[in-house]
Amino acid sequence: MSFDTLPFLLFATVVYLLWWTRIGPVSMLGAASILFYLVAGLDDALLIAVVVVVNFYFGFFVRGRPVALATIISLNLLNLAFFKYRAFLLGGIAGLDSFSGQILIPLAISFYTFQLIAYQVDVASRRCEHETNFQRFSLFVIFFPQLIAGPIVRAATMLPQIGRLWAGRPSRPIIRSVGLGLCALGVFKKVFLSDSLAPIVDEVFTHGPADALSAWMGAWLFAFQIYFDFSGYCDIALGVAYLLGFRLPLNFRQPYLATSPREFWQRWHITLSSWIRDYLYIPLGGSRDGGRLRAAVVLVGVMSLAGLWHGASFVFVVWGALWGIYIALWRLAGRYLPDIVVLRWGVNMAVIVVLWVFFRSPDLAFAGGYLSVMFGGTASGAAVLAGSAPILALIGGAILFALHYGEARMYSVKFLRVMRRADHPLTLGLLFGLIAAMLILPKTGQNPFIYFRF
Repeated sequence: MSFDTLPFLLFATVVYLLWWTRIGPVSMLGAASILFYLVAGLDDALLIAVVVVVNFYFGFFVRGRPVALATIISLNLLNLAFFKYRAFLLGGIAGLDSFSGQILIPLAISFYTFQLIAYQVDVASRRCEHETNFQRFSLFVIFFPQLIAGPIVRAATMLPQIGRLWAGRPSRPIIRSVGLGLCALGVFKKVFLSDSLAPIVDEVFTHGPADALSAWMGAWLFAFQIYFDFSGYCDIALGVAYLLGFRLPLNFRQPYLATSPREFWQRWHITLSSWIRDYLYIPLGGSRDGGRLRAAVVLVGVMSLAGLWHGASFVFVVWGALWGIYIALWRLAGRYLPDIVVLRWGVNMAVIVVLWVFFRSPDLAFAGGYLSVMFGGTASGAAVLAGSAPILALIGGAILFALHYGEARMYSVKFLRVMRRADHPLTLGLLFGLIAAMLILPKTGQNPFIYFRF
């Protein structure tokens, strides 16, 4: 049940109306989340049910027992490896493209696996308490707004909110226009922006660029497409969760305004970046105390694993490794760049666009050929982005930065005061009608959220 469809709008509306009655809110949200996941298929639902049960009972034993902690982490990783990486590990996945829909994995397995590993580690290290109520623990794992593609929530953030809802004290007053506004923004990003760019990007990355301009435009437009797509999903997730009394963490904070690679990852997929830092990079000795060389080696290794998490293909591993190398090189040489914001932003943005080529390419050979065309090599592809393509790129860039400007102010106290004053039936009706109207519009093709595939 995709967020950019009328069935989901109807589903979320019914869930909100039932939640508003305050009759068993935790039980109702748990049942709604189970129903939501069942749409993906019975096999996927049975798998996540087993995973939830096993992790719940292991949570009683991990504190003070390293063997138990290692066992449950291993079980979670083995489950992920079997369902997501077995073909890759056995060498049977060559030529398959994650963006074509050829690779099918259990829905949300990458996200709930990381969430559960973080939970077990936090319980063992006393950063949070073990949840002893199975209903509340289940809702923590399968809460439907953020289940499919994040944000990856921590137990210390989510479980207290579930506890307050269980006790009939949801978190703070809800400004309904804020929740609906976030949903409207997310649907707009997905339906109008990401889906409009998808056919152009697919053309370039299917047939290959015919010239350098087409190659740069294709990569540039994909950078916009994936941002609009993934941040649009997260906006809807945050909006629906907010209407149901939950504050989920921000997952994006104007990433394309970053002037360094480190800042980019502090703004892009924030919950994954912080997960990697807290549960991989620091435990593996990536702090500066271990020396620059060790920190660089750990960084490249960790980013390679982060790339593999995105997809069962060598192209994702290379994408992650190159990010690690880029961050390490910036640490060494970045200080020698002139302290001119526009220059630093331009250099960083250019590298980001180049690295997106690896993420979007079906394999390393295609990525190599694509990059060759970008930098003046002989082209063998057929996709020519002439005429309106540069104009589309400029329009996309202008819209992106306008959204960045607006998003930064959507979470300000001033904006919340404005939305509180406007929180009346007329505003709510207009926002709901706008969302419905955008979902009713005919689509040129089926473009599921990109991170649903990972």
